[in-house]
Amino acid sequence: MVKYLGAIIIIIVVASGIETGAGLDRAIDALSLLFVIGVAVGHALGAKDGENKITRFGDGCVRGGWLGFLVGVSLIAVTDFAARMDFSMIMPAMAVALLAPLYGYFFKIITMQLE
Repeated sequence: MVKYLGAIIIIIVVASGIETGAGLDRAIDALSLLFVIGVAVGHALGAKDGENKITRFGDGCVRGGWLGFLVGVSLIAVTDFAARMDFSMIMPAMAVALLAPLYGYFFKIITMQLE
């Protein structure tokens, strides 16, 4: 019961921090979320006998987050606005790329509570 309370507290604190800063609507990107969860599910399905699937899912979230970030930065780097060094276009795209590691670590800390 206490582990669920801990997970709820973490969710409330993170959501409150995001809402206070810029609003939850700016911190939600479906493609980044799908990418992280897809990698995490694949990682969890690769669990060997005796391995905890929740732990594997959490580890996969972190790995998926960083892979998503690298994909995002690679996609930003090949754009015209990156070639022109137009930071008014690069920074919003970078903010979206940074959501993937945020999601990865957020899900990892939740899975750590549920182990």
